[in-house]
Amino acid sequence: MIKKHEIPDVNNWDLHQLARAVSKDPNDTQQAWSTIQAAYEWAEQFETKMDKAISKRCVKDSLQVAMIAATEMFLDLPTVIVALLTPAFLTKFIEKEAVEKHFGLKTASILQELALLKDYRLRNDTIRNYPNHPDINCHHILAILLQICDIMHLHCSGITFENVDTELVPSNTQLLLELKHFYIPLSHRMRLYDIQTKLADFWLKHTDTLSYYAITAKLGMTKIKRQQKLNLVAEEVQAAVKERGIDFIIKKRIKSVYSIWHKIQKLKIDFDQVHDLTAIRIILTNMDGKTLQEEKVACWKILSIISNLYKPICNIMRDWISIPRDSRYESLHLTFETYKYGQLEIQIRTERMDYIAEYGEAAHWKYKYTNL
Repeated sequence: MIKKHEIPDVNNWDLHQLARAVSKDPNDTQQAWSTIQAAYEWAEQFETKMDKAISKRCVKDSLQVAMIAATEMFLDLPTVIVALLTPAFLTKFIEKEAVEKHFGLKTASILQELALLKDYRLRNDTIRNYPNHPDINCHHILAILLQICDIMHLHCSGITFENVDTELVPSNTQLLLELKHFYIPLSHRMRLYDIQTKLADFWLKHTDTLSYYAITAKLGMTKIKRQQKLNLVAEEVQAAVKERGIDFIIKKRIKSVYSIWHKIQKLKIDFDQVHDLTAIRIILTNMDGKTLQEEKVACWKILSIISNLYKPICNIMRDWISIPRDSRYESLHLTFETYKYGQLEIQIRTERMDYIAEYGEAAHWKYKYTNL
């Protein structure tokens, strides 16, 4: 079975697995497989009629986009069918009426929206105005998500811009512009953080290639190994807090190459001065009815527990609970030396504070990708 966030080898991929991924009920798998098989065969049939320059990124690539749509986005069967049929539809080898007849109105409508999306050139301020977009609808959003899947496929498969067919993907400059001002902040707003990270790293890799590889080299280990180390230290933190009978949830974050680069650029610092390469966020729950002062005391209590576990690096502390940022952001940030696992940033906040940070004026997407 395919692992999440991993693009499988198409040659070893069973369409039954894709059918299972898009089926809400095991009883629906057979019907889903029949539909996927029909779409795949249809796409192959049209591939033989396409220009070789276009067809080199056709059925197999479309299948990988469909896999990403099913496993990363958890999109439904009609949207997965759209992924398979997109090249033939965009190059006008099939018409909307034919798609609707064979695969239904939803699939045909998403394809139509996807074609319009690829013809539309996003403005720099699109992400801020997008909720008021006059043409927004469910099929339009699905088309956007599918476009994100396509960009992720470009990134994860290692395809270079020189080998990208411009009939199916925007020009290099346009794609990078849309990533920066639309797809990356939109992914953040939708809380698709893993996807946001991949898109941001892709953007950096093609806008500042030297910096991208310089940071990658300085990290000195793969993302998987960094994640393994973070998992171990998170278990220690979780055990220490849980022992006190405190209600909380814990989130883990490895700083992406893009985020490291962004911090270096913004603060005018060196790589060695970035102390939050890994971070754990502790969010206190069941705080309804508590006063602001009680919330602050609870957060400081957590800080005391962690300070007994690891050595605080006292010159690297941010107290935005006592004095919130102008954006109303509230959180405690303190960096610790974990002895075995290196430096670790701990962020402490309540559910109320976390909601403001994620959805309110303090939300990262409102400034992080527009001030470069």
